[in-house]
Amino acid sequence: MHIRRSEPSRLFITEEAGAGLNSELRCEHGAPSLSLHLYGRADGGPVEDLGVLLPMCRAQQLLGAVLAQVEVTQGRDAVDEFVAGLLAAKEEGVRVLEQRFAQHQAAQQACCEASVFTNGREHTCSTASQS
Repeated sequence: MHIRRSEPSRLFITEEAGAGLNSELRCEHGAPSLSLHLYGRADGGPVEDLGVLLPMCRAQQLLGAVLAQVEVTQGRDAVDEFVAGLLAAKEEGVRVLEQRFAQHQAAQQACCEASVFTNGREHTCSTASQS
């Protein structure tokens, strides 16, 4: 990844985004790729969703280039603030993922997934006919 500023063929303004990992596309080091799902508008057009797979090592280079740009143009304090925001978002993500993993585990152990998410009030399994 190079530090450069060139004009893109079109601008995509991201309004919402999601992130995950994609194990099918691995970088040359064997790490999974970042899977970015971006929602927004290109050049003022209708809302689109765009999937981007970014190998992990390229993502590190890209974020390193961003941090370099921020430090040189806005100062070290701006980098520290940006990194603190990243770490806070990471902690929130860990909390959400752990909660979802626990729900998934509970659903696998319960009679059905509907029972888990409705605290046993609803069922999609044969237990409903037995009650």
